[in-house]
Amino acid sequence: MREQSPFATSVAVSDLDERYRALVDYCPDAICVHGGADLVYVNPAGVRLVGADTADSVIGKSLADFVHPDHVRGLISRIRRLDHLGATSEPTELTIIRLDGVEVPVQAVSVLTMWEGSEAYQVILRDLTAQKEAEAATRRAERLFTSVVTGLVEGVIITSRDGTVQSWNPAAATVTGVSEAEMSTITLPQLARRLQVRDIDGRVLDYDELPHVRARTSGAPVSFTIGVTSPNGEHKWLAGRCRFLDDSDNSPFVLSLNDVTAAREASVRLEYQATHDSLTGLPNRLHVVNAIRAIIEKPERDCDFAVLFLDLDNLKSVNDSRGHSFGDDVLRMVACRLRSVVDENSLVGRVGGDEFVAVVADALDVERTSAAVHEALAQPIDIDGRVVTVSASIGSLVVPRDDRRTINDLLRDADLAMYQAKAAGGNRTQPFTPQLRERVLGE
Repeated sequence: MREQSPFATSVAVSDLDERYRALVDYCPDAICVHGGADLVYVNPAGVRLVGADTADSVIGKSLADFVHPDHVRGLISRIRRLDHLGATSEPTELTIIRLDGVEVPVQAVSVLTMWEGSEAYQVILRDLTAQKEAEAATRRAERLFTSVVTGLVEGVIITSRDGTVQSWNPAAATVTGVSEAEMSTITLPQLARRLQVRDIDGRVLDYDELPHVRARTSGAPVSFTIGVTSPNGEHKWLAGRCRFLDDSDNSPFVLSLNDVTAAREASVRLEYQATHDSLTGLPNRLHVVNAIRAIIEKPERDCDFAVLFLDLDNLKSVNDSRGHSFGDDVLRMVACRLRSVVDENSLVGRVGGDEFVAVVADALDVERTSAAVHEALAQPIDIDGRVVTVSASIGSLVVPRDDRRTINDLLRDADLAMYQAKAAGGNRTQPFTPQLRERVLGE
């Protein structure tokens, strides 16, 4: 006689009172009792599991009749190892074959029990169909996600909360210039140091200014555009976004990166072309106007500034005698000389065919700058052995800190002074005065 388990008194279905019998009958899991060689009890869930109409069509059959042949031996082996009443097998997955031939995945647990005074085996079968379908759907979604992320041109890096890189796609290695082997051992702070991260003005960012540090500190997503230098010395511009995936304490951290180097360089080229003269490379009229606007709109200017309006006196005769191509070369040489005499805080630009404007940051330097321009242009210009000399008429305008004239007014007044210099014979500088405007314009 086997030793009786302390749990044996509660597991025999035939010994349950009506209340517990109802629980078994309405249990969503299939429950059956195998006594001797045949099934002696099947609850309604078991009847539905095997696709039968009634319990009577199942009772009297062997459970093995409904178990996939590949799983019968294992089921019998586990049942035979139950050596005392109440002994329970480990949950095991197997396949049930319904009466209509449909295969159903289940989890089975067997218990040695008593049925009408004799030992029997109670088998509990949980239908895993929904679980398996959900798991399959999850695997499909994971494969799809992996496939999509792997194929992205956007680099994606996922880290733990402490910054340890957990996964990445091939584009992340390409974008950062860090090999996949290195990526598997690096942390996000180490990666930032390797890349020498800079802001859009080229300044190296402090640690607490790094995008991932700001996102971790604030808990909010951070979008960014940064300059980096990859380990092979290549300079790149990256745009991206970083954030925690959720609000949990152990949330992964995701960083996405796009290489925008080509787009940024194209943007810089377009901006340069929009604000610079294509012939001389000097700032154009738009650039000069913006420079003057920046000065006059500065809340607290610490000094007066000045505007020099230059017009070359004899470029037309050079074009007529030597040709416009030669004249273009002369303009390039003039531009170089003007650039060399204007200090680094000031600006000189070409605003017309043979017209230039210098914005002198400190009005105290205006006379020195004007004299330096005349001296620089007085030197002969030698282009392939052909020598010419040019000069300039210059209108000089000092702009006090409390001046209320518009930009157009300032350029008009400097232009008036320039024409007075030209009318006086050229190759000289004429300071602007209000009396000059009254005389010329009657204002």
